[in-house]
Amino acid sequence: MTRSRRGIPLLALAAFLVAGCLDGTTPSLAPTPTRPPDPTPVVSTFELGATVWYAGFVVTFERATALLDPRGGSVTVDVRFENAGTGELGSLPGPIRLVVGEEAFEPTRETEIPGVEPGATTAATIEFDVIGHGSVAGAAIVVGRDGEHQPRIPLGPDGGEVAVFQPLMLEVGGSGSAGQLRLRLRSAELRWDLPDWAQQLPESSASLTVTYDVTYTGSFAGGHPFTAENVALRLPDGTVVRARPDGRSQSIELIAPGKTKRSLRTRFEIPAGVVGEVAVVVIDGDARSRVEFSLPG
Repeated sequence: MTRSRRGIPLLALAAFLVAGCLDGTTPSLAPTPTRPPDPTPVVSTFELGATVWYAGFVVTFERATALLDPRGGSVTVDVRFENAGTGELGSLPGPIRLVVGEEAFEPTRETEIPGVEPGATTAATIEFDVIGHGSVAGAAIVVGRDGEHQPRIPLGPDGGEVAVFQPLMLEVGGSGSAGQLRLRLRSAELRWDLPDWAQQLPESSASLTVTYDVTYTGSFAGGHPFTAENVALRLPDGTVVRARPDGRSQSIELIAPGKTKRSLRTRFEIPAGVVGEVAVVVIDGDARSRVEFSLPG
């Protein structure tokens, strides 16, 4: 009887096992390695309750919830978006990032920033996948692009300073007359965005909008055209700024003799951080008059 060569090793193994059983010994097997347990994630909640202003949107960050182990995990943020601009349905035009140390994390692909009708408010949840960080106690939520005014909400006291860029209404008043024009200042607003353009200004700029009444004291029946040529802003260093030339920043009116046009508006783009006495300048030909007020620090 002929045996195949392939059967010989099997017979040898069987003989080895039988011999082991006969002499009372058991062949040893390699031990199975024990898998270490996964680290237990820790849940942390940060009550934020902070509102920021960005590109015509008012964004309220209510709370952040972190589920992290030493390798990382997820952070979810409850947010409300209000479209305070004068445009159409739109969503926040800039990014939202979670900055942990030197790393910035974008929202997950599943996160959807909702569109919001003008004047409406919509709630949303933003989720971040955080890698390589077991804590976000010193992190911050940053809104917007580099190079523009970026609102910043820290997660806890170690996250740095808050920056919200809330518009500032200034107490102003007074009047001035130049030639046949008299201007009475009603209000002024300092902002770091252009709501009607859904834009955030560069970090080097701010916008100052002044509202005023203008009276034409002359008698010409055809009236007096009031345009950007009739108003300017004088900064503390003496620089004179004209209305922002975007087609939306200057009221244009024909004022009848002896009549007043109320709540006219001029928006100036000025350097960020200007502090001190500024003046609205009313201009009629070669005549000039200034109405002064203060920009706070």
